[in-house]
Amino acid sequence: MAVALNAGVWGRAAAVAGFAALSVAMTGNASAGMVFVSHDEWTLSNGGFANAPDTGQFVTNLVAEFGTTIHAYTSNFGLTQPALTGAMASAGATYTTGTGFAFNLANISAYDAIFLGGFSLNAAELADLNTYVGNGGGVYIAGGTGSLGSAAAEAAAWNSFLAPFGVQMDPVYNGIGGTTPVAGDPIFNGVSSLYQNNGNGLSGASVFCCGADGLYAISRSAPPQPVSVAPTLALMGVALAGLGLHGRRRAHPQAQHL
Repeated sequence: MAVALNAGVWGRAAAVAGFAALSVAMTGNASAGMVFVSHDEWTLSNGGFANAPDTGQFVTNLVAEFGTTIHAYTSNFGLTQPALTGAMASAGATYTTGTGFAFNLANISAYDAIFLGGFSLNAAELADLNTYVGNGGGVYIAGGTGSLGSAAAEAAAWNSFLAPFGVQMDPVYNGIGGTTPVAGDPIFNGVSSLYQNNGNGLSGASVFCCGADGLYAISRSAPPQPVSVAPTLALMGVALAGLGLHGRRRAHPQAQHL
């Protein structure tokens, strides 16, 4: 009797485990990266540090969330100037810059976070960036650079990537300048204000600061990832096998008396 009951228990357990694993597989990668969007590249420039003394604390907060190995894949001044490099070092981060390697998943995965702005990525590169975040990587994107010729072109360069993270860049520059109070998320703990100089306004559920023309957005959830069909079918087979075993035991209750 004990043997038959154990088989029934194992059958039900296999079914439950199979469906639980199937559920996890269908939802994709459970790890979450972080995407931070600034409407403007001036925030982390030398000018940004000079005009807003708390910018160094903001960088420290970014490092605490992103990790300590960060690369700025850009030549944009707002992400490559000495004040930012020094603040990164003070926060314990290794901060490198440049576009001297191919932008692909293998290369960017060497870093905890990638800083971007002032150029565009092609469809394959954007797909790799999406997977990178799904694998737990961090991304900082600065708008308002003017490097693509217009605000609309800058928005178009990033909005397909940003849509799953609940943020979109506006296709016009917002004209906002000066040192602006910031709040609304722990990323700004100890930071009272940051510097702005005419960026792409932001909209969407992930925007948390500051006013009608969104200036900053943050998403700490991974995008949906593709699911391999073969492993999913294998998991479904485990679940169905478990249910079949349990069904056979229920159809022959006399087996409990063996």
